[in-house]
Amino acid sequence: MNASTAQAIVMVDELVRCGVTDAVVCPGSRSTPLALAIAEAEKRGVLTLHVRLDERTAGYLAVGLAKVTGIPAVVVTTSGTAAVNLHPAIVEADQCGIPLIALTADRPPQLRGVGANQTIRQPTVFGSDVRLAVDMAAATDQPGQVRYWRSTVARVVAAATDAIRPGPVHVNAAFTEPLVPGEDQGWIEELDGRPDGRPWTADARLVAGMSTPLDDVLADLLDDEEVPTRGLVVIGDHDDQEAVELVDELADTLGWPVIAEPSGNGAGCTTALSHGPLLLADAAFADAHVPEIVITVGRVGLNRSVLALVARAGLHVAVDARPEWSDPTRTADVVVATVPLPPTEGEVDEGWLASWQRADVLAAAAVETALFSADGVLTGMHVARVTASAVPDGGLLFIGASWPVRHVGSFAANTVQDAVILGNRGTSGIDGCVSTAWGAAAALQRNGGAGAMALVGDHTFLYDSNGLLAPAEEERPDLVIVVSDNDGGGIFSSLEQGAERHAEHFERVFGVPLGIDIPALCKSMGIPATLVTSASALAEAIDDAVGTGGVRVVVAQTCSREHEAAVLVNVQRAVSEALGSA
Repeated sequence: MNASTAQAIVMVDELVRCGVTDAVVCPGSRSTPLALAIAEAEKRGVLTLHVRLDERTAGYLAVGLAKVTGIPAVVVTTSGTAAVNLHPAIVEADQCGIPLIALTADRPPQLRGVGANQTIRQPTVFGSDVRLAVDMAAATDQPGQVRYWRSTVARVVAAATDAIRPGPVHVNAAFTEPLVPGEDQGWIEELDGRPDGRPWTADARLVAGMSTPLDDVLADLLDDEEVPTRGLVVIGDHDDQEAVELVDELADTLGWPVIAEPSGNGAGCTTALSHGPLLLADAAFADAHVPEIVITVGRVGLNRSVLALVARAGLHVAVDARPEWSDPTRTADVVVATVPLPPTEGEVDEGWLASWQRADVLAAAAVETALFSADGVLTGMHVARVTASAVPDGGLLFIGASWPVRHVGSFAANTVQDAVILGNRGTSGIDGCVSTAWGAAAALQRNGGAGAMALVGDHTFLYDSNGLLAPAEEERPDLVIVVSDNDGGGIFSSLEQGAERHAEHFERVFGVPLGIDIPALCKSMGIPATLVTSASALAEAIDDAVGTGGVRVVVAQTCSREHEAAVLVNVQRAVSEALGSA
């Protein structure tokens, strides 16, 4: 057995021993030993293999798998720019603390720096965006190699799943020729690992976090020992369901409203608001409801109006266990690892929560009226509401960046309660969303979860349309991808760039209409697609797609971006008028 074959077999076996269940492989030559070893592992039923042509989509597929399972997914590439194309997914995993193993094949050291084909400075290509970077020595026929390979794999898996700071790791493995197995299957030493399938090195480090009563958390910040009565909880992107349960207990006990971003999954909290961002976009309401204390959980920052109120709060408690905790307003008075427990003693201002909830009801009525009277057109707001209401119980909704996630947060915030909501909120990019949704759906359904849905804009979909390219024999998840198609970057119409004085260049550099026939594009890739132009047709198409199963695309062709922006202005005006009349 040649050295490269032996190394790959041992590394893949140790990955399985360490709990890895999924590997995404991109075709290439230098990575041949790993590809063959992984294919054999799938044949034995110990690993699931996913194959993708585009390394960018492969990386995000691995992100989606790891988001749901919590187990590091491995993504394998050949050398050169193939490895570099993983970087966007690496950054997303870094920012969100997602365990991911980038296993990049490389030329041996003697071919580096001499102009050898497809050879770059690969060992450090991901810089500080990985928790650990290992440049493995090329295999030799010397004793001790198996111990080196296995202990290295065990260490990188431990780094990816670190209890305090999980995230991506990079293993750069140099393979020498020959890259395919030879006739001789022997090796100079036993390839076997520890007995009973154990990892070579078990990570038995224990890190425990314990919640503390809120009054204890605030003891050093307050002149007196009384917890402020007018509080607010904002839940951002996170992956800790126990945190939501603790928020529910704390907020319900103290009578504090909860504003949850979609991927905060806080819709089930007793005091969760349905239209928090719209309420706070009204200046008069925001001025009258500045909290004495705000607690933020996870990565916050989706809505400017909510962040503005966080910045104005009297006290700010940030809940985030990561070393790079989320505090975009730079106002946190204290950072804690877990959501505080209710205080041992605490007053409740009955009118505080009531005023928020009354405003939320008024806003809901205003939203319904404004959207119903929107000249019968289909907007992204309508698409968000219809899509969120169609998510199966026990299923999953992946939401793309830009307008879709904001529309769900403002117009369908409490709709999804019995399913999980995910998104690439680490860097909030439009790249990799189709692939991440595919991976998340596959992982969820493998463990008995229900159908999955994704809601993305047309630019987001087109950017990662290669994520639909999968080998015919590869199992497809049940995933309905709803594309809110306004032919361009709709969110820019409501930002500063959309002002009239920028109209001359707006479409060219911000709107960027491409005029792509998305259903035709999908069908060219073998993916069934349906085009709809009304909310009722959208609901029917989603229902048909969910019932049929497999990966299907529903394109909701919305009104013009200008019209949609005008409808949004009308909605906000209606909300403000309703609040002013209260």
